[in-house]
Amino acid sequence: MIAEQSPIPASQHPHMFTADFLVVRNIGKRFGITQALDNVSVTFRAGEVHALMGENGAGKSTLGKTIAGLHSPDTGGITLDGHPLALGSIRDATHAGVRIVHQELAQCPNLSVAENLCLHDMPTSMGMIDRAAMNRRAAKLLVKLAPEIDVQAPLGTLAPGRRQIVQIASSLDDESSKPRVIIFDEPTSSLSVAEAERLMSIVRKLASEGLLCIYVSHRMNEIFSCCDRITVLRDGKFVATSVIKEVSEAAVVGQMIGRTLDASKAGRPEAAKAKAAAADVVLSVSNVSSPGKLRGVSLTVKAGEILGIGGLVGAGRSELLDAIFGLDPASSGSISISGTPLPNYDVRKSIRRGMGYVPEDRRLQGLFFDMGIDENISLPVMALLAKLGIRAAAAEKSTVLDRIKRLQVKTATLQSRPGELSGGNQQKLLLARWMDENTKVLLLDEPTRGIDVGTKAEIYKLVWQAADSGVAVLLVSSEMPELLLLSDRILVMSEGEITGELTGKPGAAMTQENILNLATAKHRATG
Repeated sequence: MIAEQSPIPASQHPHMFTADFLVVRNIGKRFGITQALDNVSVTFRAGEVHALMGENGAGKSTLGKTIAGLHSPDTGGITLDGHPLALGSIRDATHAGVRIVHQELAQCPNLSVAENLCLHDMPTSMGMIDRAAMNRRAAKLLVKLAPEIDVQAPLGTLAPGRRQIVQIASSLDDESSKPRVIIFDEPTSSLSVAEAERLMSIVRKLASEGLLCIYVSHRMNEIFSCCDRITVLRDGKFVATSVIKEVSEAAVVGQMIGRTLDASKAGRPEAAKAKAAAADVVLSVSNVSSPGKLRGVSLTVKAGEILGIGGLVGAGRSELLDAIFGLDPASSGSISISGTPLPNYDVRKSIRRGMGYVPEDRRLQGLFFDMGIDENISLPVMALLAKLGIRAAAAEKSTVLDRIKRLQVKTATLQSRPGELSGGNQQKLLLARWMDENTKVLLLDEPTRGIDVGTKAEIYKLVWQAADSGVAVLLVSSEMPELLLLSDRILVMSEGEITGELTGKPGAAMTQENILNLATAKHRATG
């Protein structure tokens, strides 16, 4: 075990109290045969942003949920400002001022933004809901994050990134009890660069006011730009607590994975890109439109090519992938695979023709939480493996075991439910569904969302391997370094339209600056 490093001098952080504020002692938590936390002890200080990092399944989210009262630990205890918290009690944790912003959206999409923000404590007048007061409170909360969001709009009409901002805003509500500790569990996984930066500035401001902000994230740039200290967990055990200014990114990665990381930072070989550029078109999209979402989008992806789609949240990137896969009943235009047209709004035929889709929101669109891990993986190939209409159990099991091994999905059994896995392992499970020889077109929407740095490098290799085998890959990613690393060329969207194409050719360089210029072109034109 690595000893805790020296604390940051108080002169460098005048807002930070030197005394330990939140103390976690010898916490142990087991789920079935999985030891999620093993004798973990960590101390946190008021006024600091304290990062929790580790690979998927390391115990980060479990520790955060234990502090928030969502999990009752098997051993250990927790004190806040010297007072013990009732273990496993959400009510006690909330009353004490502990809040948690979950990685997965926990909201009511059929209600308005304001109703979601005030759901726990609706303002009333003469026994009736005071909607004016409710809207005012909601607007007051959102002004800190995204004042442009209409508080009266149904939450379900907002993009996932916007819904995440609403969920973050709900933790700042101090009508019932003042927040003292806020746990952010992958808060920027669905946010654009600008929204993520805005959130991090809010987190820093909250810490400067004396709150303890516990920040769970896989994004190193966020951790090193936003946090004061960092605690690393590995396989449910405490590894180290370090001062951000006194530790390198490479050292943190080493603590997380316990090995040297081959991140394949060089990207895809030029020979592979050249081969893809000379290949035949596999996916053809012509004049695809959808009211209020898309306007006349056309593109082609060749066999073995990785075409990236850049743009800001709300630009229409996810909506484009939905329309291509057959999820948008209002879409029009033509889509074909290897010259064979696909009917609009027909997911089954898309899958049969060899199209796979990893959506941004794995909970609502991707995984079947009432099925086992085995069936989640084997669903697209069940009919292909079956003989005379009878499921081939042995072949299905072999397929599932192979993909779990290849993607290193951590699970207790093949029959475990997706809800028993960490967020990162859920994402790997969704990817595993399409990693086979039947896939001709692979649509990836934020494929590394919630995935740790070690697994992210492995996912990159899998994407490249899929392309090298002849799969046409259409990739959406809000992480521009990732988009630039993986893509052979990039199309940029703004307000539902393609605003430009970037390649490695002179004058159309694939750079973050050029992506942002094209992503904001329509905003500047109408501004």
